[in-house]
Amino acid sequence: MKYLLLILISSALSAIEIPFKIGERLNYQASFSGLDIAKGSLIVIGEELVNDVSTFHFRFQAKSQGIANYIFPIFDEIDFWLDKNTLYPVRVTKNINEGKYHKKSELLLFQDDRIAILNQDTISINNGIQSPYSLFYFLRSQDLLNLNGESISIIDGNEKIELVMDVKKNLQINVPAGNFLCTKITPTRLNKLKTKNEEAMTIWFSNDKKKYPVQIWLRMKSGGKFILKLNEIIN
Repeated sequence: MKYLLLILISSALSAIEIPFKIGERLNYQASFSGLDIAKGSLIVIGEELVNDVSTFHFRFQAKSQGIANYIFPIFDEIDFWLDKNTLYPVRVTKNINEGKYHKKSELLLFQDDRIAILNQDTISINNGIQSPYSLFYFLRSQDLLNLNGESISIIDGNEKIELVMDVKKNLQINVPAGNFLCTKITPTRLNKLKTKNEEAMTIWFSNDKKKYPVQIWLRMKSGGKFILKLNEIIN
């Protein structure tokens, strides 16, 4: 009984906090390289079994609109499945269309076996490795202020990257959905050629239990800068 109690206490302490629910949809107004020409969304689609792992299924979409569909059309759709117990990625599929850049891929991650399969190529990984897109939800489950200076490994395509978290607290952010007091998280890596930190993403999370990604800055595959500002929350 004593050992069972210890196991139960350990499990309770290690249980991850889930601040979202099935059906949550976050809609964004999006600008590309300074022009308001797109819209985006983050969706919690449901629960699915992937390679015998119970997962949450998420989707990120970014789509150009209006005249941008003729000048520089964008339609990105990334689906990702995260382990329900850890929020580690299990599967990531990408359909990227940005101007003349087009690419589809599927990444399967076997975290316990420390391998990933990108299309048909096998890659060694560390257990707990993240995807850039899984960070939208994994970080929502964390104590953000304790992440400053901590490192997280991510895999993007066949590239493995070690990121250091830079945290700034209590920043007021004004977006179409309203005014939010936020914590800003910037994962950075050392660019060996320029000998300075290279940023590929910044996320402003609301300072409440939901930790909504209120504003997101992304560097697109085509090289442009994509900024998403929260427009609507649907639960």
